[in-house]
Amino acid sequence: MYRPETADFPMEGISVITGLEYGRTDNIPLLMDCIFDVNAKKPMPVIVWVHGGGFTEVECTRLSRPERRFVELAKSGYLIASIDYRLAQIKPFPAQIQDCKCAVRFLRSHAGEMRIDADHIGVWGESCGGQVAGLMAVEKGIEGFEDIGGWEGVSSKIQAACAWYGGFNILQFTNLLQDERFITIYGGTLEEKRDLVIKASPITYVSENLCPILAMCSDGDIRVPYSQSVEFCKAARAHGNDASEITVPSQGHGYFEGETYYQEIYKFFDKHLKE
Repeated sequence: MYRPETADFPMEGISVITGLEYGRTDNIPLLMDCIFDVNAKKPMPVIVWVHGGGFTEVECTRLSRPERRFVELAKSGYLIASIDYRLAQIKPFPAQIQDCKCAVRFLRSHAGEMRIDADHIGVWGESCGGQVAGLMAVEKGIEGFEDIGGWEGVSSKIQAACAWYGGFNILQFTNLLQDERFITIYGGTLEEKRDLVIKASPITYVSENLCPILAMCSDGDIRVPYSQSVEFCKAARAHGNDASEITVPSQGHGYFEGETYYQEIYKFFDKHLKE
């Protein structure tokens, strides 16, 4: 697994608002870091970063992120919102996507004071965060995932989603289905939570209207088969959606090595959040 490069944001001339509370649920504050160029000349499109960690790994927080890439995006005019969400041991799924949608509503609600382009918000998620990105792509939203945590009534619709090695069909993760962690994530056994697992799988919504989505996975990933990205995008395209996949050769489950792959991400967001 390749680790992301960290960055000294002030040295790069990039501003950071740390630990901004974007919502509160069950008296738990939900926090984000906002990374941006204070000298941006026009309202900034937003990219929400959703960290991975199987919804349970406490060392994976909003600080687990590709900071060097955030610097480049901020310098090109984006605001990056790197968010925390409630882990499953605190509240099982769908708390995690509810929190991510709350973050989008917060950003949209504060567009004026934060100099945000509220009409151009994207999501970039890795691993389980990629699963969330796939669910966030459903334009009409998903019943039960909306209006929790604050800023109710504000749209959580996004305009672009990038999913890194995301789980698109959870029923195919046979090892997870038999793992104790499954009960933590979904709040019960597969027999008890099958309907929720189907609802939590982006593959369920390929026939819906989706925002443009880019799915990237490696053929060497032993945790998330790259076939999930391929099958999801193929099915989504068959229903008229803008969905493309990039298969990264011979890398594992984690941040990718190679400038080409990041350039594809920049081009994707520029096309859908700027042009």
